[in-house]
Amino acid sequence: MSDIDLIQPRHNCAPSFEESRLGHVYMPTSLLTAAARLLACNVNVKIHDENITPFVPTSNIIGMNLLGAPYIPVAINTQHALDKEAASRTYILGGQVVNGLLPYQFRRLFGSQAINGNNDKELAHALGIKKDLPLPEKTSLISAYRLISDDHMQKYLSGEFGLYVSQGCKFACDFCAAARTFRDPVTGIMKKVQEIYRDAEMMHADMQYLIQKARQFYIQSIQFYMSNLDVFQTQSALHQFAQVVQSVRRQNSGYAVNFRGLATVESFLQARKSAPQTIESLVDAGFNTVGFGVDGMTPQVWRAVNKGMNTKDKCLEAIRSARKDFGITPEILMVFGHVGIDTPETLELAYEFTLDMVEKYGAVPRPHIAKSFIPGNNGWVSGHEKEIDILLQHPESFAALDFTALPSRLTHPGDELRKLASIYYRKICEIPGNTTLYLEPITPDMTPEQVHAARLFNKRRYDR
Repeated sequence: MSDIDLIQPRHNCAPSFEESRLGHVYMPTSLLTAAARLLACNVNVKIHDENITPFVPTSNIIGMNLLGAPYIPVAINTQHALDKEAASRTYILGGQVVNGLLPYQFRRLFGSQAINGNNDKELAHALGIKKDLPLPEKTSLISAYRLISDDHMQKYLSGEFGLYVSQGCKFACDFCAAARTFRDPVTGIMKKVQEIYRDAEMMHADMQYLIQKARQFYIQSIQFYMSNLDVFQTQSALHQFAQVVQSVRRQNSGYAVNFRGLATVESFLQARKSAPQTIESLVDAGFNTVGFGVDGMTPQVWRAVNKGMNTKDKCLEAIRSARKDFGITPEILMVFGHVGIDTPETLELAYEFTLDMVEKYGAVPRPHIAKSFIPGNNGWVSGHEKEIDILLQHPESFAALDFTALPSRLTHPGDELRKLASIYYRKICEIPGNTTLYLEPITPDMTPEQVHAARLFNKRRYDR
């Protein structure tokens, strides 16, 4: 039987262990999903969360979970540190961002012996697994939950945690790097992606287990974040999920369950039209907050980033309806500052719309700066070869690709847009109720003193 250490690397904005034992404590659900699949194949798994406890290796096979581009330099630094102890280790890298890297980019960053842990064949070969790994959506996480110490589990359940409900989005927003409909870079053909839900009985069992653990710790309620990229896109499956949560709540009478998730304006309005009872059922289950992908405020911007289904009237109506018709708190996800697309006028309109929705409907601002190229989005595969080569030479600059990072010369080479996007981003961040803590980017043109100052500023500024 093979052994593997699975690590959730410490958040790139966390203080050092010497300063604080705790980093960004958030249940690493994608890592736990990987662990549960390996456990089902009789792999001996140990889970380590460096946001809580320093990692001490017990195996020569090390798996790391990358939660986005800023984790690339964290993983590389972890490799280098471990290689000083034993250079014969095998590294397995997982997380959505890994799939966005082309093979030569992956090898250049992590070395020729590193393995893409998202590739089941490579993973099975590295661990000597002789049978097919179970599908993620057909895998219960309880076996992985049981590997977590009570101290760690109590910390996870005391705050919001991620719940794996579904993956995949039928839309093809240009700036997004998640599993979605996309244009194949080789053939140019649009490849449709459909949302895939987890097995309902397994979700029921997982939630029941987590609530029982929370009650064991005298935690009076739980709050989770749905993994769905667009909550309302598959109405029948969503309705079934709402029934699952309601069933769990009935079995735990009086126990409070609350949750939130992301949605496109289009899918919400379609669900309201064709299946309002599904929204009502979800609210009855505890759904209290929806993050709408507004991402601009003009037809020109929306068309340019493949969000042509948005209109101002639709955005207004979705936000109004969420609050007034269903009692759901609307969040405004405003990804803006698109290079070659946004102008002073469009930036002003995005700011004014956000402010207006906050004042009228108590919406929650969640601004982010668009990055034209991040591993997995459309810009990564064409048009930014020079910038990508800079990143591969200076991996620490992957931190500049964080959607909460201010524009930099690397991501926004035009002086005017970089300046104005920064101004309007900060202005939205200053609106009462905003949840985004903007970061200072780290780029190769910075002096060591500037890098140090940026890291000092970014410390503990975790995104919601």
